[in-house]
Parts: sequence; C-alpha cells; structure tokens
Amino acid sequence: MHDYGDEWQVLDPDLKKMAFKQPEPTLPRAPKQSQYLDWLNACKGGKPALANFDYAGILTETVVLGNVPLRAGKKIEWNGEELKATNAPEAAQYVKREYRKGWEL
Repeated sequence: MHDYGDEWQVLDPDLKKMAFKQPEPTLPRAPKQSQYLDWLNACKGGKPALANFDYAGILTETVVLGNVPLRAGKKIEWNGEELKATNAPEAAQYVKREYRKGWEL
C-alpha cells in the first residue's frame, strides 16, 4: 500500500533530462508499510501516531470551519473553546445538530 506523496515522478520532459537528486526527508514519516500501522502501533502504547488527534483534530476543525461562514453567508468570529460563532448564532446549525431521541451522542 502506498501513502500519498510516497512515490513521485517528474512529468516535464525537459526536467527529466536533468540530473535530479531527491531531497533527504526532514520530517518524520509513518512506517513504509502504511499509516495504518503507525496508528495501530500508537494504540498499542508506542509513540504517538504522526497524525494523532492532538494535531489532526485542530487541523480538521480549521479546514471544515471554512464552510461555516460560506453556509451562514457572512464572516464569523469563532470561539474555539466553546465551538461557536460569537457574532452569528444562526451559524450554530452548521456546527452542531439536534439528534432525534435515542440517537443522541
């Protein structure tokens, strides 16, 4: 199994003619087998996964949050600790939902 960015190739025919040395990795990488093994090793008490929730949760919140002002139709002021737009109460419907009885989280 290959992870994104694991393999690459030069597509430009002019650049293919040039000698190109791949740069040395400077950031930690998941095991070559897969990112899934990285996660399983973390679950078994190993070092934290490279995409652990401390990192990935904040990144995901930031990326997904870009959709809230688009749906609300206005710029929002975000309070991350309370998970709400302080200047747009109507935006709450895009952040959290009311679950039917019996399906609450």
